[in-house]
Amino acid sequence: MKFEELYKEEQELLNSAEKALANAYNPYNSQTRIGAAVRIKTGEIIPGSSIANASSTVNLCAERIAIANANTQGMRDITALALIGTDSDGVVENPVMPCGVCRQFMEEYLTMNGGDITVICSNSAKTNIIKTSLKALLPLPYTASTN
Repeated sequence: MKFEELYKEEQELLNSAEKALANAYNPYNSQTRIGAAVRIKTGEIIPGSSIANASSTVNLCAERIAIANANTQGMRDITALALIGTDSDGVVENPVMPCGVCRQFMEEYLTMNGGDITVICSNSAKTNIIKTSLKALLPLPYTASTN
């Protein structure tokens, strides 16, 4: 799918993720940087950008930062998330997808909201976009009831 095929509010969300991308930090290895944005039920958009660290186990993904920013402001009714990224060349050909940890992290918000989250994943040029849902990305999540 291409950018023009998204609904206006989805374009706005992806553009906000692209703005957040400017603040992403990763001087290491691949230099992959990710921008994210979440839309709250009220329509408000909260951004997040990835932060890498020399000790890779403490890297923070953009989508978790966006969700944490929303949570810090008392906003837990997330309806959509958008991701966009770039690497050392400034280009990512394929859509940027949330990692497994982020998918599981987002699952908590499904549990709280009792719904699903639209997930928009884009390449750096916004010419290759996947629009899906969290339930499609994580059909069998680990939950408190699976303990």
